[in-house]
Amino acid sequence: MRILLFIGLFVALLLGVFLGIYSTKKPVPIPVIEAIGPWHLLPAQSHLGFISVKKGTMVETHHFGELSGMVSVDGVANITANLDSVQTNIDIRDERMRTYLFQTDKFPLAKISTKIDMTLFTALTIGERKNISQNITVNMHANTADYVVGFIVTRLGVNKISVASQNPVVLDIEDFALQDGLDKLRDLASLSSITPQVPVSFSLVFER
Repeated sequence: MRILLFIGLFVALLLGVFLGIYSTKKPVPIPVIEAIGPWHLLPAQSHLGFISVKKGTMVETHHFGELSGMVSVDGVANITANLDSVQTNIDIRDERMRTYLFQTDKFPLAKISTKIDMTLFTALTIGERKNISQNITVNMHANTADYVVGFIVTRLGVNKISVASQNPVVLDIEDFALQDGLDKLRDLASLSSITPQVPVSFSLVFER
């Protein structure tokens, strides 16, 4: 009788393990974006670019090679572009932009700031993305302007996220008192026109 009882218990245990009743595996938790520290920009994986249009139809792309930034635990975001690092693929044009348009000897940096509600992203799983609309402030050439921007936020890893523009953000150079510099560039290049509206796009990667 004891042998039969032992065999019965042994079979029941095997069935329990097979059916998962006695499984020791724990469910894999969804990583949570918690307020455990600031998020730092990874410049080598980030991009901030803009488009210029001359003679009404000639479109060219440019970008800034030096970026820095951080998002604090409570969602205060600050991004800085070194205007001396402008790259247009033409050296003389880079120099003219630095000297006459941005006047980097006086105004070396462009700064972008905003306040993000971090609770919107706490449940994002790795690979998941979320679209939001966000107010940002741009400070450049001793002037500031506010814009409403569409963001795509993607969870790249437990401690890594990307923030990209949904669509280009169109900046007007008159908002930053850059018209005189643009006129100087146009004259130096003997162009009939350079469009004063500038589409700007970005793809930024942060890690904590």
